This record gives sequence, C-alpha cells and structure tokens, in this order.
Amino acid sequence: GTGVVKPEQVLLEELRARKLAVLSDHRRVPPPMAGLCRNADLLVHEATLTKEDGVDKIKIRGHNTAENAGIFGGEMGCEVVALNHFASKAISEEVIESLLAEARHGNRNRSQIISSYDFMEVWIPRGGFNFYNLPLNSSKDKGK
Repeated sequence: GTGVVKPEQVLLEELRARKLAVLSDHRRVPPPMAGLCRNADLLVHEATLTKEDGVDKIKIRGHNTAENAGIFGGEMGCEVVALNHFASKAISEEVIESLLAEARHGNRNRSQIISSYDFMEVWIPRGGFNFYNLPLNSSKDKGK
C-alpha cells in the first residue's frame, strides 16, 4: 500500500536533541541568553577568576568565577559544566583542583563539573546524559 510513514511506526524510541551552551568573557548573563542555556547537556563556562579575586576584579575584567559557573550551571539545570578560559595562574593541577572544588561548592551537586583543555572532545550521548540511571556496583548502593 501507499501512505505516510510516521516516526513512531518505525522507531523504537524518540530521543530528544542534544544541547550545548557556551559562555565566555562575561560578567553577567542576560536573561535571554540564560534561557538558551537552560537544561543544556553540556555548558562550557569560563572560570577565569576565583571568589578570592573579589567583586572589583570581576567587574573590571569582565570575567567570571568558578563558583559562579557552578551556581549558574545548577540553576539552569545543566547536566555537565565544563570550566574553561582559565587565568594564566591556573597552570598547575593544584589550581585546577581548587577551581573545580569552588565550582562544585557553588553547584551543590546539581551538575557534573569538569575542567576543559585545548582540543578536548566531550561525547554527548543521543538523548543526553542520564547520570541518574547508571548501573550501581552493589545492592547497598541500590538502596536495598
């Protein structure tokens, strides 16, 4: 016969589109831009400064902190926040770990926080990340 074939007739499941958001060189995120970041699978966010640098430095330089990256990613419901655009002082593992800790503190475990590097590739699965349905290692972890 002839007729129209609909996706639900031939696909096992419908997957939502993957969403990537990139924010760099900013002090504030305008509401329309924040709306575009909402529920991103991956948010790439600058972490040029630390909260120790202070508000005045943030205002003068027009950059943001790792803590604010974590807060923003959590508030926007982003699955993964990748910190980037580090200051030149962030050349050691110790400094990067400190930035990650600051972002995780601001995020309050609402997102996965990672640091990025030049030419890094991040695979976003079809349908997005699903950290909440990963297989667990023991029955204790499963709440049994």
